[in-house]
Amino acid sequence: MNKIRNKIIALSGQPVTGKGTTTKALIEKLEKDGYKSENIHVISTGNEFRRYFNILIDFIRNLNNDEKMKELSETEEMKDLMKSLERRVHLINTISKIRNSDIDLENFSIEQANNLDELKEIRSIIDTLIDEGIKRTGEEINSVNRPDEIWIVDSRLAFSNIPDAFSVRLTTTPEVAAKRLLNDSSRGKEDSSYKSLEEAKIAREKRRLGEQERYKQRYGIDLENPDNYDLIIDTSFASIDDTADVILGCLEYYVEDKPFTKNWTTPKELLPMQGIRETCNKAGEFTLDEMVETIKKNGFLADKPIEVAEADGYKGIIEGHHRNFACAILGKTLIPYKIIARDDEKIPYGGGIAKQRINSLNSTNLFDHEVLFEGNGEKFSYNSVYPGIYNKLRQREGSSR
Repeated sequence: MNKIRNKIIALSGQPVTGKGTTTKALIEKLEKDGYKSENIHVISTGNEFRRYFNILIDFIRNLNNDEKMKELSETEEMKDLMKSLERRVHLINTISKIRNSDIDLENFSIEQANNLDELKEIRSIIDTLIDEGIKRTGEEINSVNRPDEIWIVDSRLAFSNIPDAFSVRLTTTPEVAAKRLLNDSSRGKEDSSYKSLEEAKIAREKRRLGEQERYKQRYGIDLENPDNYDLIIDTSFASIDDTADVILGCLEYYVEDKPFTKNWTTPKELLPMQGIRETCNKAGEFTLDEMVETIKKNGFLADKPIEVAEADGYKGIIEGHHRNFACAILGKTLIPYKIIARDDEKIPYGGGIAKQRINSLNSTNLFDHEVLFEGNGEKFSYNSVYPGIYNKLRQREGSSR
């Protein structure tokens, strides 16, 4: 009997990686591809969390209003929170703690719901209710084949709660996340009050690490563990359009049980380990211009990653210069890559040690390749992806003369 594998995208991400805008883009593309709007299902655990807490806070606000309390007690949310004696005890304890505190219930925020000690007991119950609901939903979805439907589940634990889901993780660098926080006025008030880039960066990292620690403590799960996910996309320099395309393209590979590459990033992050002449001349079957035409015609195959070495925070191309820079010329903001050696590991097929190869990075090669990113007329520098890289390389090159 074949295992049922419906189209369920479990979308997770670090803070400020674009999950919301990516979800909107996915919906738009699915509708253009012919999916009926009623067959595109979006489930957000964040929205579920807000739903429970909004009802709870409203209930506490109206403790002196018998009619309103009776109305709220009949909601599904409050029935869930009062379903057992244990839950009722936790609820009473929470209400008592809040009433004895100076919490302003008229200006209550989701940030407070996530972090206040007074809400720890009830928060645990709500988390459990949401987790159990997601598990039941996944089981129900995969009880039969549903070829005309698709689910987008915005949940950090969906990869665990729905094991058969296509699990996607969005990431971004701390610097890019901070710029987004500082420049996006549409975000909530907690994310719109930073006075400097450094302040926004520190706040975002504190949030990311705090989130990671909470999930380790409560679930024994490390959200940053790449083994949790089928697809990991660094959105730092990626367009929302390309991000959605990669997710939907790899989803098809996943559903059909075909191999595809897990890690995707911008071509700008993969540094050239050869001279510009080698990149532009013929290698293998194609010249750079011919590779551009091939990718323009056939797209970039998800199961053909650029092979890279990584050390000292840098990723250098070992195999795939033509494909990487063909994508750059075409304006693609995401490509698949595979790390074949790190730090002191030996690079396969006679390529030396990863750290040694990365230490052979050349500032002239970097500068010469930058022009290949400028097809849209915008000036590009590797410094925008790797701040300070030219200073480091030139200091090293100067000391070696």
